[in-house]
Amino acid sequence: MKKDKRLQAEAYFQDAYEILESEKVPSLTSDGKFLKPLKKAAELGNAKASFMIGYLLCTGYKNIVDVDVKKGERILSKCFEPLKKLVDEDKDYQACKFLSEYYRMPLAGHVKDDEKVEKLLKMSDDYRAAKLNIDTSFGDEPSFIADKLSSEEDGEVFDQLIAAIKSLQTDRESDHKDQLDLISHSAKSGNMRAALFLGDCYYDGRFVKKDVDLSISYYELAESLGSLKAKFNLGKIYIDGNYSHRDMVQGLNRVFLAAKGGLKEALYYLGRVYYEGKIVDKDLVKAYVYFQASFSRGYLDAESYMRKIETQKGDRAKILQLLKK
Repeated sequence: MKKDKRLQAEAYFQDAYEILESEKVPSLTSDGKFLKPLKKAAELGNAKASFMIGYLLCTGYKNIVDVDVKKGERILSKCFEPLKKLVDEDKDYQACKFLSEYYRMPLAGHVKDDEKVEKLLKMSDDYRAAKLNIDTSFGDEPSFIADKLSSEEDGEVFDQLIAAIKSLQTDRESDHKDQLDLISHSAKSGNMRAALFLGDCYYDGRFVKKDVDLSISYYELAESLGSLKAKFNLGKIYIDGNYSHRDMVQGLNRVFLAAKGGLKEALYYLGRVYYEGKIVDKDLVKAYVYFQASFSRGYLDAESYMRKIETQKGDRAKILQLLKK
């Protein structure tokens, strides 16, 4: 397959995969936004797209297509070797994940093998992380704790905070007042991570009643203590417009400052802003720069947008010039 054709097929596949990952079921079944790019990718020879079509036919996943096991098995039989080639030659984490399904279900005449499934899924995680040279060995901590607390170590207060949050995570039926009081005290004593955590809790309504005003107060406290994530979250609240605090200029300023500080979520957000062109003028070259910066810092969702932009002929030359710098 020629390079341009392969890139185009991959872009179509990533369009479909993004919709599937977001679990927007109406989009999957009613408006063709999922199936159309998936079929185009398969027609252009994308093995991952062909696998997904075969998988849908065999399993009837989310009733996206009518079940046709025989047809699905034929497609899946033809996909196995191309997927294996993608894994062996390109270390494609998505292809690796799809291969695991042959042994999990099992599919296309393969035998169920839990060890192979586990091995392939581990390889998929490793390949995905290897692109960014990041460590995937997070241990047993809940992911949001690892994200928000891992870099701060302030002795006994930090240990108490970790214990309190662990209690919130593992015992949802208990009375959380004592733990929340401890976390609140830590925040007011200058613990940036505690303030950020409470901002998240009050914004999402997790462990406490949703209260956007209180969330903003804790985010502002965390921001004053140096939290880029709090700055970014405040920016999104001001941009969103669902609350009385709408201030587009202040919101964008905060997001830009968070991105300037290297926050991957803010870089990705700005990529989306320039990609969509709703808040600022659309600029795919700027979008690509922000997506690339976000991806290099570990925000893996940026990859699909980079691939889409790479297929846009009008901006290809400018992007290639940027990549050479």
